[in-house]
Amino acid sequence: MARTVGRSAPLTAPIPETGQWVRHASRTLVGVADHPPEEDVKDTAGNRNSAGDFTGVFLPSTTTDASFTRVMTEVAELGLERNAWELDSLGYTILTPDQVAAGELAARLRENLLDLSEVKTGLRPEVGTDETLSAGLTAIGRGQFLHHVLFKHEIFEQALMNRSALALIGYLLGESCVLSSMNAMLKGRGPENLELHSDQVGQPAPLPPYAQVANATWILTDYSADNGATRFVPGSHKLCRHPTHAESTDASIAVTIAAPAGSIVIWHGNTWHGAAARTNPGIRASLIMFFCRWYLMPQAFYRQTATAEMLARNPDRFATLMGKRTPYAGHDSDGVKVDFVQGQSHQFA
Repeated sequence: MARTVGRSAPLTAPIPETGQWVRHASRTLVGVADHPPEEDVKDTAGNRNSAGDFTGVFLPSTTTDASFTRVMTEVAELGLERNAWELDSLGYTILTPDQVAAGELAARLRENLLDLSEVKTGLRPEVGTDETLSAGLTAIGRGQFLHHVLFKHEIFEQALMNRSALALIGYLLGESCVLSSMNAMLKGRGPENLELHSDQVGQPAPLPPYAQVANATWILTDYSADNGATRFVPGSHKLCRHPTHAESTDASIAVTIAAPAGSIVIWHGNTWHGAAARTNPGIRASLIMFFCRWYLMPQAFYRQTATAEMLARNPDRFATLMGKRTPYAGHDSDGVKVDFVQGQSHQFA
């Protein structure tokens, strides 16, 4: 039987002091050169060009990149060192409602999802009963899957821009990451468990040890085992592979989380996870924000569809999340693009 674990669960390693955590995170950098940075040489046109007889486009950057410092500073300023440590050691973490610091936003998000369900089916679901939920068997359980909700209401833009969630997503994927998709799930009662899997779908092992994708899910109704909550295999992200057939159906190796509505659960893309069958009456409501590194193809093409009005009413980072600043953006770009060569220096860029 799967165990139930909350925010007070013991970690697999002791939590360090802030300074120790920063030193630990520094040691996890992949690809950082051991030698001091050199002066970045550019030609008169501003292109990187060390010898004058190369285009310079792909020459390794020799300037110091400050993204690591920015990412770590944001995590520390928000007091999320423990959460970052949990992501490193467990592969997942839960932001409490106090850490999310969004007031009544979760309740408003839930009501908006119920509104969307009513528009879609003609019936408005009730949270306390699943009798009015028009449910089918989806890829992630029995219920109703609501696709691409970002464009349905401005409130979903507010959910995306939650500072604490983005701080930890940046810790996992770098500050140049993009939103891959935003969907929602209204999960009802049913006997189906979601089998354990990683989110590195389609990628063969060995998986990179640093995250390529990551999930931040708003918990909009209380999560528990009987309510059909997400379950994780702690530390499985370090295996850098997908679970076997036997492992994917072995609930005994996983822990099922318990968290109140208003929390956000975040996990590394390698982490094995699934969900318990919901046995209680009612609905489990969640808003699923899936992110990826800028060089991967997102599930939804926000770069081409995000409107000027959306960009104007949101903070500057919103354009980056929409993919408007990737090196691949053309006429639909917005603002300064990511320096992809400098981004190769480490995983926080």
